[in-house]
Amino acid sequence: MLAMQYSIELPFAYDTSLIRNRVESRCKLFDGLPGLVHKSYLFSEADKIYAPFYIWSDVALARKFLFDDLFQGVIETFRRPRVRSWMVLESVYGNVSFEPGFAIREADMIAPEDNLEALFAREIREQQALCANPNLHFHALALDSERWELVRYSLWRDAASAVMPSADCVQTYDVLHFQGENTVSKAGKKMAVK
Repeated sequence: MLAMQYSIELPFAYDTSLIRNRVESRCKLFDGLPGLVHKSYLFSEADKIYAPFYIWSDVALARKFLFDDLFQGVIETFRRPRVRSWMVLESVYGNVSFEPGFAIREADMIAPEDNLEALFAREIREQQALCANPNLHFHALALDSERWELVRYSLWRDAASAVMPSADCVQTYDVLHFQGENTVSKAGKKMAVK
């Protein structure tokens, strides 16, 4: 699976209701989109950043999205943003009884001397422990093998209940809308990594 995110910095005078209206009108266009496993419509009010986060079942379908009319709508409205992508190592749903309201994307540099297998095993243990938190909706681990960064992405009930990390780089967002694969039936279930 492939995680993907682009960030659009908005002017500080930008009417944020325009982003909320955009999400409201466009979210239906992604229903049933082949290969789209997860999409969060994210917005940081403090930083004025609109930054949707996707997880795709395979690279070919992610590429198709970038070349089709849905992404062309982003380009026409804002410009063509830089799109970051990461190899998904593991993802799991926690408590799916609520719609998430808060997201955290964190990144840590992987030191050259780190053993990747040991690092991955430790991260999986930490992810499993985190899933016991009733305020966690979703958690994913991903790898940027160009920058050698480990990325953790999590969705929480709200900002007050989120466990704030101590990573090298942390960005928080409000979740304006969330779409996932039948999340109600996936409590505690891992998503298949392809």
